[in-house]
Amino acid sequence: MRDKLRVVSSELPPRSKDLGPEGPKRRSITLQTPPGPATAAAALAECCALFDAVMAGSWDWPDPDDIPAAGDPERLSPVALQRLVTKLRTAVVGEAVGESTWERTYRAYLAKLIEEAGQRHWRDEQELLEATLRHWKPGTRARQMAHDRCRRLWKEAGWPWPEALLAMRGNGKAAASPAGVRGFSDAEIDELRARIQRSRLTAADLVAWDCLAVFGLRPAELQGLELQQQGGLLMALVTRQKRSSKGSSGARTVPAVPPPGWPANCHDLLERWKRYGLPAGMVAARSPGEVLGQQLSRLRDQKPVKLDLEQELTSYGCRHAFALRLGQELGLHVREAAELMGHSPQVHLSTYGRRLDQPKLLAKVAQKLQELKD
Repeated sequence: MRDKLRVVSSELPPRSKDLGPEGPKRRSITLQTPPGPATAAAALAECCALFDAVMAGSWDWPDPDDIPAAGDPERLSPVALQRLVTKLRTAVVGEAVGESTWERTYRAYLAKLIEEAGQRHWRDEQELLEATLRHWKPGTRARQMAHDRCRRLWKEAGWPWPEALLAMRGNGKAAASPAGVRGFSDAEIDELRARIQRSRLTAADLVAWDCLAVFGLRPAELQGLELQQQGGLLMALVTRQKRSSKGSSGARTVPAVPPPGWPANCHDLLERWKRYGLPAGMVAARSPGEVLGQQLSRLRDQKPVKLDLEQELTSYGCRHAFALRLGQELGLHVREAAELMGHSPQVHLSTYGRRLDQPKLLAKVAQKLQELKD
């Protein structure tokens, strides 16, 4: 049934609409488990549980529309909320998000809501929601996500959302460094390469990290990546598309912009890419960024070659370094740099504006102070 699984059987107990002069019909029910090789075992287990319950006579049709009205005091009970979460999951998984996205960005927040609902009998929904949101620090991304997921749940039920809670949402910037994004410095990139070469990682892993550094890629853009020489420039053909609430990005071509001191051929990157390729396991992973993060964690624990790699550095630090290189060393306009990085000028400014503007601002202040002295 499109991208959902369903069981069709005349053994399912009849509903009133199934009874007629012709006798019972074959009936169907949609499974909670989404289709796919990775979920086949879970789907089979759900089918077996359904079979056992039907044969034992203990199974009954779920009523996804049996959601209490906005004024019903029982709507805030854990049972009613769990039923509503199940309805929301059926509505969004497979249609709007995947199973893994549900687990990472929905289930944990809604589970905390249900846990809080079980602490006592709640009559005021705003009190319950406030108590739930306080589990996360004010202004953090986690608080923001919790607010949005609970609000989505309320929308699914058709309940009005207490607008007073908007003040608790915050903007997710509390954990942001006042200095702006943290990218790898040129020395840290050289340190990273040296540690990779003396570790158990393969030549293909080094190719992957070098591609992040010289093309400013998102880790997921290693999937489907192609390298070629065009007019004397090493180019990356990025085919992986990114979709988010802020928009989407399509295929693009990015020239290599290596750190200063690197050879023009980026340490024979094209030849190494042709010979070793990219790590098959990393490219096939659901999240290449997680694989890179695990590698970086192990590399960080190594004995330094020349300097330490700080804990705050991530695989995205290579992309941040590339963006700063475009603005500070090449002097590209924000619109031009954003085009190469595959996002909008607005996103580029909001992410890198502080790091790009601060040196100019400090230099301008120093100049003005000198003029006053003169």
